[in-house]
Amino acid sequence: MEENRFGLCMICEQQRVGGIHIVTAFICDECSKEIVKTNVSDQKYSFFVSQMKKAFYMGNSRQYMN
Repeated sequence: MEENRFGLCMICEQQRVGGIHIVTAFICDECSKEIVKTNVSDQKYSFFVSQMKKAFYMGNSRQYMN
């Protein structure tokens, strides 16, 4: 039985049901799918990198965990 995964997504900053927890951060299903299909030359890619850095490197990741 799989538990419901929910939290504040570190990418879109929306409260979501369904996603993955990485270390202490949460990425919703919608954002994780978008990240996977985004080419590194796309402008969205740098946004995703920036959001992930904010959560992991600036110590803000706790606010993304329920």
